[in-house]
Amino acid sequence: MAPATSDKLPTWLRQLISYALFGCIAVGVDVLVYEALTDVLGLYPLVSNVASASVGITTSFFLNRRFTFKASDRPGRRYLMFLAVGTTGMLVQEVIIWALLVHTTASNLAAKLAAVVSAGILQFLLNRGVTFGRLFDKA
Repeated sequence: MAPATSDKLPTWLRQLISYALFGCIAVGVDVLVYEALTDVLGLYPLVSNVASASVGITTSFFLNRRFTFKASDRPGRRYLMFLAVGTTGMLVQEVIIWALLVHTTASNLAAKLAAVVSAGILQFLLNRGVTFGRLFDKA
């Protein structure tokens, strides 16, 4: 019997796949909150994004800490670092959403989805290298 495909994948690629899958869950939560805040409550999109991204970041932290990076030590410190990385991603999202809404005919949802993909790549690299990587362990 052949070994499972994931056994052949490098660690970074398994982590990227896991991060992306859990990211989809977190983004789903994020987008649902965003849509509720903008379409149901009528809040301004950039304000809604801050609230919804915060919920998504927290969801992502708990899933990735446990399953992707398997880190059980220093949860508070890791959460603060994850939150800092997530906040950086949120700022990237803010710029992308603003640019798309001001300079194109993109809908609120299309702008949000474009922003999530762009920020997600940056966040994976920072979280893998810093929050759950060797740089964190040296601090």
